[in-house]
Amino acid sequence: MRTYGRSRFTAASPERVWSVWADPNNWTRWNTGIKQFEMTGPLASGSVGKMQTAQGSRHEVTFERVEPLRGFSLSTNGPPLTRFTFICDIKPQDAGSVISQSVAFSGPLAFLFGPVLGPQMAAHFDPVLNDLAAAAEGT
Repeated sequence: MRTYGRSRFTAASPERVWSVWADPNNWTRWNTGIKQFEMTGPLASGSVGKMQTAQGSRHEVTFERVEPLRGFSLSTNGPPLTRFTFICDIKPQDAGSVISQSVAFSGPLAFLFGPVLGPQMAAHFDPVLNDLAAAAEGT
């Protein structure tokens, strides 16, 4: 499974990044790509949420591999016979962190949609990671 993604350094500690990223109900405060996010209960593997993008599309997402201070992934249906898995990681580095977001495609038509949509989706991760870093750094 091929992934498409971006990474960047932030001066924020993994604890600070996690405090921002691990609160999906507040993603709209710093992520301009999300118009609305609703989830009941804490962020945990198996948690389900509903998200509306700034473009108006609605998705049900399932969180997986939730590891406090390290990251999580979330999956949602994509184009026909394709599923998106977004991988969000935090790695300590020096006095800060490296934050990464990538997307993997799975399903019978992933071979078709991945190479077409993957690079486009990855390009949108740059502003998301910049906004996450700014929120975590308190700027």
